[in-house]
Amino acid sequence: MRQLPILAVGCLLIVFLCAGSVKAQSDMFEGRPAFAEGADFGYFVWKDGKKWHVRWTTKGLMRIFSGYVEATGGKLKSLKRIDVEEERRVVSQGRAPRVWVGPRGRVHARGGRAPVVVERKQDRIEKEGDNRIVFTALTNNDIDGYDFELGEGVTVLKFVLEIDGRQMANAVEIGKDSRKPRELPLLVRIP
Repeated sequence: MRQLPILAVGCLLIVFLCAGSVKAQSDMFEGRPAFAEGADFGYFVWKDGKKWHVRWTTKGLMRIFSGYVEATGGKLKSLKRIDVEEERRVVSQGRAPRVWVGPRGRVHARGGRAPVVVERKQDRIEKEGDNRIVFTALTNNDIDGYDFELGEGVTVLKFVLEIDGRQMANAVEIGKDSRKPRELPLLVRIP
């Protein structure tokens, strides 16, 4: 009989600690922080109405930006990848074949060459299930990121943001006031 009250107290303590770990309210994220491509370093997270934005940039050094955003209580929707660099690049334009019509009306073609296309596979920004967006991107001197919206019922957003495999809270800015969180991961209570 004594174990039940201890178990109940333990469960309440866990719920209290989890609820107390939410560090920010969603209204702190309203408006775009001030940052510029190639001039600033780190992550920039904000929202405009229903749409959330996550961007990252460097001051020219190649860095690996990785992590995820996860929704509790609902789904993430409308993922839109933002990437200044093209994912497919034409290296060689190719050449059209020489085409002619023969004396009996037959069409002949000779020569030609297909274009050579290179695809960049180093960046990955995609949904994993309905409530998580994962990303890994190699970035230097440009801006990468993504936008998303929240489905019904989302109560908490968790942002895990790493640069070169480390969480650096001083390299994260949120909202129009460019606030810096004290620690990561960043947990946001959604009203």
